[in-house]
Amino acid sequence: MIEQLRQQLKSSFHMKNLGPLQYFLGLEAQHYPSSILLHQHKYTQELLSLVGLSDANSVLTPMEVNLKLHHENGDLLPHPSMYRQLVGSLNYLTITRPHISFTVQQVSQFMQAPC
Repeated sequence: MIEQLRQQLKSSFHMKNLGPLQYFLGLEAQHYPSSILLHQHKYTQELLSLVGLSDANSVLTPMEVNLKLHHENGDLLPHPSMYRQLVGSLNYLTITRPHISFTVQQVSQFMQAPC
């Protein structure tokens, strides 16, 4: 059945078989006999390098408990586009790291005027 599907797709689209999936759109796939593990380790490392946090220490809780963020705290960032890019990348990272979803949602509220 899989081979029939490949042949049908090949007749309609230009394609070639690249073998088992290893890396696609920032997702790494590791194949095991009974499962496939998806992770974004390389994507995370590239993101940390982009923002200059390669040597930062990791924490278990991505956000201080009961922290209240406000729009009027602090000065506007000089390069808000970098903030927006970082928040968008973190949002994509929640595919394999759902535990950061709440924190990413909190910081995404400040996309218009990041402080």
